[in-house]
Amino acid sequence: MKLPGPWLAQAHTIHRVVQVNVRRILLHTALLGLAFSVLLAVPFVFYHRAETDNNLGLMQAEQERIIKLAAGAIHQEMGAVLSDLRYLSQHNEIRNHLRQDSRSSRLDLATEYLALITQKRLYDRVRFIGLDGMEVVRVDFNDGRPAVVADADLRDRHDRPYFEETLWLSPGQIYVSPLDLDLEAGAMGRPPKPVVRFATPVADEQGLIRGMVVFDYLGQRLRDKLAALEGRAGRIWLLNAQGDWLMGAVPEAESAGMDPERSQRGVGDRFPRLWQQMQSERTGAHQTDASWIRFERVHPLLGEKGTPVEVGFARAVDAERYYWTVAVQLSQSAVRDANRALLENLWTVYGVLVLFAFLVAGALAFVVSRNKALAQVMEKVVDNVPVLVAYVDADQRYRFNNMAYERFFGLSPRQIYGKSMRELLGDAAYETARPYIERALAGEAVSFERQLPYAGAGPRDVTVAYLPDASPKGEVRGFYVMVNDVSEIRASQRRERQHLHEMAHVSRLASMGEMATEIAHEINQPLAAISMYSAAGLRGLQGGCDAGKLESWLEAINAQAKRASEIVKRVRRFVQKGEPQLGPVDLNQIARETADLVDHDARAQGVAVALDLAPALPVVQGERVLLEQVLFNLVRNAMEAVLAGTGERRVTLRTRADAQLVYVEVIDTGPGVDPALGDQIFDSFVTGRQGGLGMGLAISRSIVEAHGGSLRYAARPEGGAAFTFSLAREAD
Repeated sequence: MKLPGPWLAQAHTIHRVVQVNVRRILLHTALLGLAFSVLLAVPFVFYHRAETDNNLGLMQAEQERIIKLAAGAIHQEMGAVLSDLRYLSQHNEIRNHLRQDSRSSRLDLATEYLALITQKRLYDRVRFIGLDGMEVVRVDFNDGRPAVVADADLRDRHDRPYFEETLWLSPGQIYVSPLDLDLEAGAMGRPPKPVVRFATPVADEQGLIRGMVVFDYLGQRLRDKLAALEGRAGRIWLLNAQGDWLMGAVPEAESAGMDPERSQRGVGDRFPRLWQQMQSERTGAHQTDASWIRFERVHPLLGEKGTPVEVGFARAVDAERYYWTVAVQLSQSAVRDANRALLENLWTVYGVLVLFAFLVAGALAFVVSRNKALAQVMEKVVDNVPVLVAYVDADQRYRFNNMAYERFFGLSPRQIYGKSMRELLGDAAYETARPYIERALAGEAVSFERQLPYAGAGPRDVTVAYLPDASPKGEVRGFYVMVNDVSEIRASQRRERQHLHEMAHVSRLASMGEMATEIAHEINQPLAAISMYSAAGLRGLQGGCDAGKLESWLEAINAQAKRASEIVKRVRRFVQKGEPQLGPVDLNQIARETADLVDHDARAQGVAVALDLAPALPVVQGERVLLEQVLFNLVRNAMEAVLAGTGERRVTLRTRADAQLVYVEVIDTGPGVDPALGDQIFDSFVTGRQGGLGMGLAISRSIVEAHGGSLRYAARPEGGAAFTFSLAREAD
């Protein structure tokens, strides 16, 4: 329900004066805030658990991805080495050298090896070794400065495992060593240099094996590629078939894993259960107290599809048994670090939400406390306001009423609750209010003022307002009832109106007393004419005058008698005292009658009374006699004003109308009102003329205001005064 503006202003005023309990608000804020915090914590706990599991799942998926990338990198590197080895074992320079061993052929061979090692940067050494184990040609990488080794620095390698293993191979077979440290010089270099040796026999055109080509592949390149894949998913391990660390543990363990002279260096020593699983499974996952480890077995000499890598006719021997194991170790600490960041973010968000929850709790506590206090204040206001306030449902039964009903009907709210309007009001009052009730139930806000004959309270003058209560869908659920008992006010108004009538009557009598001489003179004229015509008639009868002349004298007597009768009637109607009668009033007609009433007096004093009347002037609702008295008072004052002046003596009665009001204006050519009096001229006993009582304008304004209009005064620029009263025009 939308209440009118003044009611809203009053509601805001009540909000400002409502007192709230601060201690209770703080207590409720704390309790509500704690409750909200607990409720907020529940989804956060579940979300944290879900995100923790999700993070672990993502990291484990990342482990699988890294293992796949590592396996691909291993196959790519090994495939490239095997391809280079096939090329160097078959190219023209090696064939020329096998046909004729000369310094020139060795130089060509060294030049080819130097170009390869410089371009590829994959190899630490590239060599051709004869069947006696002596190096024929060797090119060293020299940490990025490739160079051909002089003949004096060539060494005998007949006791090296890779030489012995390769001697047993046939042309087209390739030997691949384990990944180990470069111990060719008899001691481990600093830093250690891991290498994988690739060797294949080389035969001449007759098919006789004349030597072997040997590559020392830089294992650190593969280790760097694998290390580049490490991330938040964990650290990469590279293990050989014996479970030795080739990469991933501490440097000492890695060095031990690539040193054939060391023992107790493998993963089996540190993680025996993991090693058992790695021996029995090609791929899998293992969890320890400190980490999650995912592993996969990789065959470097087999293709990614698990088939041997064929490089021309050359094929690595024992490729199926030569394997490494790639593993990714995800530590619990890494998971905790990832979850810690999540937890910190969640704590931040939770802290903000908790702070917001306490703010909301404070606002709710304040609103609840204020609304409770406001409800108590409103309950006191509604129960003590001298207006009957109730709520009636769609079945026309009372569902709420204030204590004013008890004072009005003598029934408590509990006794009224559930009663129908007919039962409470009585049949007569209900039938009077029924049309308005039906309009309210149709969704229309209605108000009316009536004297209702209540069954339990007797006849009362009341102003009633029905305000419909509609749902958001527009369905009327009932209406609010506000009834104001104005019986005493209306009785007082009737007494005041009666007093006003009596004062107006006294004023009219006083005016007639002032005009008694003029009225007597005006009546005396037709009486004198009657006497004259009747005397002439008597003489005519005695002298035997003709019937025509006698008839004309009788008609003249009749006309003068009627004239005298009209004067008496007009005066009698003006001064008569009777019950006020409201009805439609034509102000043009009143202006004419007023002009007639003062006509004799005006002519006697040389005052011209002019009429400027609007055609088809709308009628107004009022009491004819009282409105005539207002205009009479204004005209009499105007006549007295012009008599006090020295110029033209003229009074004009003018009427006009607009869309809402009808105006009557009395204009005079007198000296105007003393500016010192101002608006006080409308006060009682204030007058601007000598001998006046000062009641005419006061009574006139009271009459106009009682009709819902207004009376104003304005000085005219050209001189004189203009008094204007306005009344609401009657609706068409």
